[in-house]
Amino acid sequence: MSTEVELKYLTLSDDVSAKIFRLLKERELSYSHHVKHLSNCYFDTAELALRHLDMGLRIRVCGSHIEQTIKTAGIVVGGLHQRPEYNVDITSSFPELSLFPQDIWPNKREAQNLQTQLIPLFNTDFTRETWLVTIEDSVIELAFDQGTISSNGRSVDICELELELVSGDKQGLFALAQCLFHSLSLRPGTQSKAARGYRLFFNKQEVESVELELDLHSNAVNIETCFIDGVSHCLQQMQMTVEQYLDNKSLVKLAEFVDVLALLRQGFWLFDDKLTEKNLEIRNELSYFIQLFAWVDSAIYFKELMTKTGNYRKKLNYSEQLIEQLKLEKRRFPDKEMITELLHSERFNLLLLSLLRFITLTHQQSYFVNSKQEPLIPFAKKKLSESLALLTKAMSKLTSLDAEQYLAQRQLLHRSLLTGNWFGCFFDVKQRSDYRMPLQDIQIGLRELQSLWIVKQQLEKIESINESNNKKILDWQESKVENLLIALTHSKNLALSLPAYWLA
Repeated sequence: MSTEVELKYLTLSDDVSAKIFRLLKERELSYSHHVKHLSNCYFDTAELALRHLDMGLRIRVCGSHIEQTIKTAGIVVGGLHQRPEYNVDITSSFPELSLFPQDIWPNKREAQNLQTQLIPLFNTDFTRETWLVTIEDSVIELAFDQGTISSNGRSVDICELELELVSGDKQGLFALAQCLFHSLSLRPGTQSKAARGYRLFFNKQEVESVELELDLHSNAVNIETCFIDGVSHCLQQMQMTVEQYLDNKSLVKLAEFVDVLALLRQGFWLFDDKLTEKNLEIRNELSYFIQLFAWVDSAIYFKELMTKTGNYRKKLNYSEQLIEQLKLEKRRFPDKEMITELLHSERFNLLLLSLLRFITLTHQQSYFVNSKQEPLIPFAKKKLSESLALLTKAMSKLTSLDAEQYLAQRQLLHRSLLTGNWFGCFFDVKQRSDYRMPLQDIQIGLRELQSLWIVKQQLEKIESINESNNKKILDWQESKVENLLIALTHSKNLALSLPAYWLA
């Protein structure tokens, strides 16, 4: 049995092999090079019994050599895969489960029962080019795979890099990855070839929603553990939203990605006095990318306004000038190609790698300031109370029905809710839900208010604002804003009256 420790990346670059040779030469890294073709068939039962056991079974053919492999439950964080696997040489192209160690099965008869039910699900066929590289006292196998995954007449391309730690320390793994970022357009591969094969077998296209809620209660025994678990969760969610955005180019998915960035940065703010200065660079980089994607909310508002089935499109149709003005503004946002390039950029990959280093190398490097034994719950209560004090002070000043005053509090409200996402899991679920409901209502109301505000701003850019149809839309907009502000004020008063759930 061996445990794989590897990084997986998908690449958009051309001439990958030539660029890797050039990189190794420029960095003066010693290596050996090989090329081979691999054909793999993955097996399971019709009911996916192995999948439910978090196992993957395959037969691999390379030339005249046949090998069966089973991978058992492992860990995948931020593109870093750690998974025990068992390899056995065989002479047939069908698995023999009895050849694997018996102690990997939940019970003694499991292998025998599964053997009779195995069926082939999908195939992966690809050319693997490998470089065995020595870097920083570590030996890394760098593999470039090109080919296809196929099942039931459907197929998807394989174009990915894998960096597997053969010997030495993970630092060498990260160092080689960092070198590759400079030469290639990459993004972490959160799904293995097998996981992609299962999706293809089931023709699964639906997009999973990303849950911002942090559930750290079972693992977080102290401040340090809480923060590491939170960063790990956010990193996985961030990469999931990137994958989902690149699959469907949805602005909503891009907004979810920005939300995860904000949740992660909020954590670095909340734990700031417990962290060393090493973490300041990570927080600054998170802020950089949040600012870089600050336009996404506005793009969503414009898209909603322009959609024929949107809430306000029927009213907006009264003014052709307004529709043209909205189209003009919409064209100023970055296009999909620019966004894709950014999500494969060296700078973004370096940020992800910094977060991965933080999660996996905390025991080797000093990231915290004497926080390991500090009680977590008093710290959580303190941070929640500080956030509440800031929000209460700001919301108490909202005495007039002024749209700009309300919109100015969006960021503060968002940060307060993010603080609750970090620490709310440690307290009563129902009390927390009741407390957050009016705040979330305000957040939804402010999004609608922002859309209405955009309508006003764009109308003001039209010279013939007093034209009958434009005036009609402006009157409608002002009426909608007035009614919305009344609802927001009601939610605000309710929010200020509720007791803090963490002090109950």
